[in-house]
Amino acid sequence: MDAEERTGRHDDRDTRRALLHAATFVFADRGFDAATLREVTRAAGANIAAVNYHFRSKDELLRLTLEQCLGPLNAARLGAMKACEDDPQPTLRTVLRAIVAPLVELSLDERGGRAAIRLMLQTKALPRTLTNEIFAEQFDELHRLSRRMLQRVAPGLGEAQIALRYEYIRGAILHIVADLDPNARRMPGLEAIQDHVSNSALIDDIISFCETGFSRSD
Repeated sequence: MDAEERTGRHDDRDTRRALLHAATFVFADRGFDAATLREVTRAAGANIAAVNYHFRSKDELLRLTLEQCLGPLNAARLGAMKACEDDPQPTLRTVLRAIVAPLVELSLDERGGRAAIRLMLQTKALPRTLTNEIFAEQFDELHRLSRRMLQRVAPGLGEAQIALRYEYIRGAILHIVADLDPNARRMPGLEAIQDHVSNSALIDDIISFCETGFSRSD
């Protein structure tokens, strides 16, 4: 391979990365349906032909963008939950931390994590077959393991109760990370928290809230 060919391949990889990075922010800010490929290419400093070359379609660009955003989050959450599984004596609090911490930490990451969370919320609010498939591929294993671990630390609850309370926990987390987005409306009385939140304090507070609700016996 000569130097010119190596440079061409390097440029192709750079263009592909730039398009995926730009798509994360454009889809997150505008929504998939409203966003145009021209907006993505403008943000990436590329052209429409580059999208067709690397991704073939807008749907494929969304698929790969979501996989790039969700993959690291899923790996972090799955790793934390498997560590709980390997613990001979896991507690409800350690299992809840594995559920809560990775998502909140990503949402407070100004290097792109917030955009990834915004994109995830956008696609969950406006579901389609493609995004449902992607979420299933990324998270079904995690959800099964999380419910299994919650059952292990709360054996007095039935399967349906575990499933419902797991969804309540996920809903609470997604709601608070949406409110913490810098673009979100400033919530009366919560301005200081929204603008000067401590990752560890916020995570501990969410865990305590979820722990109290989950521990109810009725």
